Order: sequence, then structure tokens, then C-alpha cells
Amino acid sequence: MARSDGLPFRPGDVSWKVMREPVLGLGAAPTLLLQVTHPLVAAGVEQYSDFESDPFARLWRTADVMLKLSFAEPEVSERQAVKLRRVHQRVEGLSDEGVPYRALDPDLLLWVWATLTHNGLDLYERTFGRLSGTDRERFYQEQKLIAYACGVPEGHCPITYTDFRAYFDGVVQHELRPTTVSAKLLDTSRKLRMPWPLGPAYLQINLLAAGALLPARLRRELDVPWSRSRAAAFASLISANRAAARVTPVSMRHRPTDYLVARERPLRLFAQPRRGAA
Repeated sequence: MARSDGLPFRPGDVSWKVMREPVLGLGAAPTLLLQVTHPLVAAGVEQYSDFESDPFARLWRTADVMLKLSFAEPEVSERQAVKLRRVHQRVEGLSDEGVPYRALDPDLLLWVWATLTHNGLDLYERTFGRLSGTDRERFYQEQKLIAYACGVPEGHCPITYTDFRAYFDGVVQHELRPTTVSAKLLDTSRKLRMPWPLGPAYLQINLLAAGALLPARLRRELDVPWSRSRAAAFASLISANRAAARVTPVSMRHRPTDYLVARERPLRLFAQPRRGAA
């Protein structure tokens, strides 16, 4: 069962150790691609967010809510859950295929949460080594608290981490496919305004991470460039993060997360004006 005393997480929780590491920022593009290759999630993103001007804005806002749910003071954490449900209440419509969707659909909420949970653990273990079976299960049970705070009904999450992996693999195999939104995200010819020091390198790193972290079938269907040299480049990137972590105190590594949690408003990496908040 999930921990009964609720959010936020605290020192000693596995999630406190895993989800505060800055290396998890490498999961931006693969996480977003996993979300928007679900046709109904893609419809909501396309119709209700500022995806055209800022393809990562929705993910940053989601990450901001998740961090505050997880690590802010209890009253701030509770406000984030209310805020998230309020935003989702208005997101509903029809996909391009005429299929109705609503953001508060438990299955869609479950999938979006699952992408964050899966990729967070994946990047942590690539950098710091595989967790024990006990800690993996503890991490998963803790993360269910995030799912419930986001509106997933209790009992709707897979019961164990093993069940979760079977669920995740099943959605990848049977429900995900290229969408208009995923194509736009992968269009490297688009000129996006980004502040210094990000620039074009940021998009290339995201593309590299997408190739490394996406399931192979989905990577092929999306035509994400991949090769031995790109795999080696990503391995070098992970190795650099691992080496930096060895010489950087935990408290210093976690300062970026602390900063984001303490901010009243989400950090915006692009200078384009917002048009929505889905």
C-alpha cells in the first residue's frame, strides 16, 4: 500500500533521494513524447496549450506542480493538487479522429503520471545504479501518492512495481503512435527562442535523450535519429553526470530542485507569451 500519511515526501523516503536529482531534467523530451504519442493526450495538448510557441511549456508547468506536490510545505503541496484539478476540469473535447476525451479521465491521468514516474526512475538508475528491489517497490508505492493527488482514483494504479512495468509496456505496445503533436516536437527546423546559455544545444540534447530513453519500437516509429555514435554520446553524458555527482555534495546537487520548489511561479525557459495552461 502507499504510505498513509500523505505528501509531501521527507528525508528518508526513496522519492526524496530519487526525484530531487538534476539529472532527471534530461527526461524532458522523452517524457513529453511518451505523453503526446497517446492520441487523446495529444489532442488535449494541441487544443488547450501553447504548444506551438513553446513545446516544453506544459511539461515545465507539470514538473513545477509535481515538485511542489512532492517537496514543498504541506499547505503548498495541497494547493498544487487543487490547482492541477482545477486546470484539468476545463480540458475536454474531441480528438482528430472524433474520439471524446477529458483530462480528468483516470486512464489519461494515470498515463501522464506513469511517464514521469518511469523516466524519473530510469534516469536515476542510469546515473546512480539500480535500486534494490525493496527500494524500487518503496519508490513506486510513494509515487502513487502523487498519482492520487493528481486525481487518479485510489485503486486505479497498478498494485506493485512489477504490475506497473507490465502496464507501462502494454500502453507503449498497444496505445501509442506518432501524432501531429509528436511530429512538431521532433521538427528540428523550427526556430524556438531560447535564453542564453541554452541555444541549439538544448534541443540536440533533448533529441539525444529521446533516442536513448524511448522504447525502441516507438523510437523507430517516430523516426528519432539513433546510432552507435549517438548511444555513445548519451552514455558519455550520463557518465559526466555520474562523475559530477561523486564530487558534488548532495545538498548542492539538490539546490536547483529547492529553488524550483521555492519559486512562487513556474520557471519559464522560453520567452514566448503564454496562450493557455493545459
